[in-house]
Amino acid sequence: MPYEDCRLRRWRSSAGGRSSRAVYHRPTHDESLAHLRTRGDVIVMTDAVANEPPAKRAREDAPDGVADAGGHLPDAPPPVESAAAADAERPIDGSAAADDADAANDDDAANDDAAYPGAPQKPKGPGGEKAGKKRKVAIFLAYVGKGYQGMQRNPGAVTIEDELEKAIVAAGGISDLNAGDFAKVQWMRAARTDKGVSAVGQCVSLRMVIDPPGVIDRVNAALPEGFEFFGYERVTGGFNAKTMCDRRRYEYVVPVKAFDPRACKARRDVELEKDQAQAAAAAAAAAADGAADDEEERRKNSDDASPPFEFDETMRQRVNKILGNYVGTHNFHNFTVRVSPDEPSAMRYIISFDCSAPFVVDGVAFVRCVVVGQSFMLHQIRKLIGMMLGVIRGAWSEEDQLFALNTKESVNVPMAPELGLFLCECIYHAYNVRYASTHPPLSLENHRDKVETFKRVHIYPHMARTETEEQTMENWIRMLPVKQIVASVSRARERDGGKYKTSMKGKAHAAKRKANRMSEGEDGASTGGGHGGGGGGYARVVDDGGDDVDAA
Repeated sequence: MPYEDCRLRRWRSSAGGRSSRAVYHRPTHDESLAHLRTRGDVIVMTDAVANEPPAKRAREDAPDGVADAGGHLPDAPPPVESAAAADAERPIDGSAAADDADAANDDDAANDDAAYPGAPQKPKGPGGEKAGKKRKVAIFLAYVGKGYQGMQRNPGAVTIEDELEKAIVAAGGISDLNAGDFAKVQWMRAARTDKGVSAVGQCVSLRMVIDPPGVIDRVNAALPEGFEFFGYERVTGGFNAKTMCDRRRYEYVVPVKAFDPRACKARRDVELEKDQAQAAAAAAAAAADGAADDEEERRKNSDDASPPFEFDETMRQRVNKILGNYVGTHNFHNFTVRVSPDEPSAMRYIISFDCSAPFVVDGVAFVRCVVVGQSFMLHQIRKLIGMMLGVIRGAWSEEDQLFALNTKESVNVPMAPELGLFLCECIYHAYNVRYASTHPPLSLENHRDKVETFKRVHIYPHMARTETEEQTMENWIRMLPVKQIVASVSRARERDGGKYKTSMKGKAHAAKRKANRMSEGEDGASTGGGHGGGGGGYARVVDDGGDDVDAA
């Protein structure tokens, strides 16, 4: 303590020398009171003072005449008459349990007006009024990822979370004292989208001030172009947007020309065609004019004979077959980065993967590849799309795709551009079922019109415009290292020695047993066996270090 006496005690050691040490003297009760009255500062009680009865401390510390008159200290709050009177002063709220939990964890509750000068004041709202209590909510938003280094905050980088937090602070949803510290408001994102990846169904859980009404409009007014805050829902105090998310739906928009083997040719084919063109030019220069005219006519006829590429139903079924190889539980270590095949986090469960019919945006034809899964690792969806495009174009075979999906050997897998990928929805089925009677469901259905409008106004036009100006997909296919990828598959096959076939047989047997259980369950559907499309004996996958990386 600052007023304790420090006395030097000396004694003789066993070896005959003199030693000394500082010994702190704890003052008596009377010494402490005399010292504190002399200081005139905030009273800090020692153990001796704290152990005295409260009534005795009040009589000894009170000015003359106050304690004897039976009054209370000038700076102390008046005594409460009874417990019933104290309860009568408390406000009654319909959601008392949730509000009590919020108040218990409220960081701003400690900033109420204190009894000593210079105490921190409670944060003010956007209009100067006192800010309300923070409530645990789940917010839904959409954004265009171009120009941002992903969703997650990263020092020195421009991220989605930085823009969102600044807008919420400007709207009064987060106080200035809590700004910059996600732990104070229990901030957690549902999916950590990668650089350049957009979203129309991102979900973030946090404790936010939602009073006065109109916080949605205030946040949207503070957000930059390409962002929209759809709304929020009150959730339980322990809700976590990432760990309570059952599944996530992503959409990858692919230009139709990427499926045409004659278009967007790879670098190897371009170089071969260049050599052939030079040889043909030299031959044409040496030939007679009549022969050159015949060659030109023959070339035109050949071009006219080849029909234009069309993404018809047959092509769509073929694409769906290739994408269907990803469905189920697999070791996706070859479809991410820096993950060993022996790590539990490499096992992921994909529920569905489908391709839609073509649609046109600003003169560019696209198809949607929609994937639904529990969670996805870094770059996983982009690598799944890249391998599929190589199979469709004939750069490698479907057998190579299955080998990369079932072997523990390392295989070089191409990664498609980030332009076409965006997060569609975060699904909370188990949470909605468990808290159906106390909390509203977490779903984008209430904002479906806003979601479709955002896609039509921001997402799809941005992709079509960028693809037209920068030829993103065409340049990626032209620079595709086909020779290196095929060589990588060949070397991995030699090291594998056929072990991947055993893995494929085991998966086939498991799928057959699951199908049999589901067929048997149809007769007794009331038991609920195999329902939900996600049964089949899978476990919740948690990434190392708590990063359930949904940064596709």
